[in-house]
Amino acid sequence: MRSAKYTGPGSAAQVVSITVIDSPRPAAGEVLLRVGAAGLNPVDVKIRAAATDFGVIRYSDLPGWDVAGVVAAVGDDVEEWTVGDRVHALAGFPRAAHTLAEYAVVPASDLARLPQAWSTAQAGAAPLAALTAWQALDAAGVRSDAGTGQRVLVLGGAGGVGHLVIQLAVARGASVLATASPAKHDLVRSWGADEVVDYRDEQALAAIAPVDAVIVTVDGTLPPRGAVAQGTAVISITGLSDAQRAHLGEWGASPVERILVHADGPQLGEIADLADAGRVTVHLDSEFPLDELVSAQERVETGRATGKVVVIVDPEV
Repeated sequence: MRSAKYTGPGSAAQVVSITVIDSPRPAAGEVLLRVGAAGLNPVDVKIRAAATDFGVIRYSDLPGWDVAGVVAAVGDDVEEWTVGDRVHALAGFPRAAHTLAEYAVVPASDLARLPQAWSTAQAGAAPLAALTAWQALDAAGVRSDAGTGQRVLVLGGAGGVGHLVIQLAVARGASVLATASPAKHDLVRSWGADEVVDYRDEQALAAIAPVDAVIVTVDGTLPPRGAVAQGTAVISITGLSDAQRAHLGEWGASPVERILVHADGPQLGEIADLADAGRVTVHLDSEFPLDELVSAQERVETGRATGKVVVIVDPEV
């Protein structure tokens, strides 16, 4: 089968290749997918550039974690999935999963059905970003049963994770403020944000009143001072410096936490239900065939993608 492969650390143009390797076989508790699409995320390009593990995130020269496709075979002890099922997953993360290939083996427990409302490309682009958004809101205590409507500030509302945080927060009954560049304000509002602020407008940022939760999706970004009050949850998906944590502690933020997404088929299934109810969509910035993986990774590395970048492995799936 054809598969993406890295030859070592470096730029995408230097180290990304498409090669032919043996197709994998599913072990007990696993399924084999014929891959239709696989999303790209910042972690993909960061780990490629360094060619080394990032803490618990495992490096592999055969990349990919997001995946959508059709079940081609099932291993022993798999009862919930059968050949022909259309599914998607964040496969095995943070372990290596090798989904940027024509076939991929995925733990059965990581799978969820493909939402009927989404294309294969959307479903392949979604899992890591959607689960990150879901788990960030969980960590922030943003829940449907929270009583009075919570106010959530999303820093980076037009990004791959940010646009899904907005929609999932609204689905949980929260009102949402978000930051984005002016050209993207109408789009961010279309995802459910009540207010959108230019991330470069210091006066507008300073005017934001305290919120219940801040979800930080942008590297090196500290929430506006006025948005944080005693008990405001600040959840980052990129990390916070010691100085930032100290400021947030002085301001009364609690909890202050960085999360690392984990694979979770049942959570992805709940997101699929929301998708089919018309409450969550995936905005695709761009689609690239597998042979143009270099260009796809370079697009992610610009940091300017609106929504998700996805690789189409097999347009027939």
